[in-house]
Amino acid sequence: MRERIWVYLGLAAIAAGAAWYALPTVDIYDDLVAAKNGQPLALIARAPVSIVLILAIGAVMFVVPSALRRIQPRFRMTLLRTAIAVGTLVCVGLVVDAGYALAVIPGIVAGVLLSQALVGALLHAPERTNLRGLGTTITGAFRGSFEMTRGHFATTLVVIVASLAIFVIPGSCALFALWVLGANAPASLLVTSPLLLLTFVYCECVRYSLIVRWYRRLAEDPSPASP
Repeated sequence: MRERIWVYLGLAAIAAGAAWYALPTVDIYDDLVAAKNGQPLALIARAPVSIVLILAIGAVMFVVPSALRRIQPRFRMTLLRTAIAVGTLVCVGLVVDAGYALAVIPGIVAGVLLSQALVGALLHAPERTNLRGLGTTITGAFRGSFEMTRGHFATTLVVIVASLAIFVIPGSCALFALWVLGANAPASLLVTSPLLLLTFVYCECVRYSLIVRWYRRLAEDPSPASP
């Protein structure tokens, strides 16, 4: 996180600005009531929470390269690699969702077997490519992830669960604190909004650090299951 601390602090300042701008109209208590009445999206649909979530997604484009530099010190996140990352995440999401649509277990299996696809796609992305090459990179990442994880399925599942817990538990606590404090003292959003963003960013840094370390461990495994 220290590598891009000024970027993250800048994003936190934007979150605080969004809270200040929304302060005259925001009503967290009404959002909580709407969620209780069957509209859960009301809790995240309005600023500043919606802005924080958008900024957190954008921050991932800085978090992932920082984590990958543990393997490739000169790694840079270019526009091409950004497109590959988006394409890989979309494809993985579609496959996993299809697995969940069939039954829960196929979705879990697909999620585990393809869990290293993003890291693999970014590390092996060419400097230049066309649309066909983009597809080849993504399919190659899928195949590489499958080969790496199939012989370490249980351990990879544990790593995935741990990485999700690292993000979900602290992030949920910070979000809950924002809702509770915001409902009682709306001005607290000026503080809790940037803190929520920084919590998300820090947890993502730790999460991707764990994922990249596990990728390196799998890549160094001499067993036949590894590529």
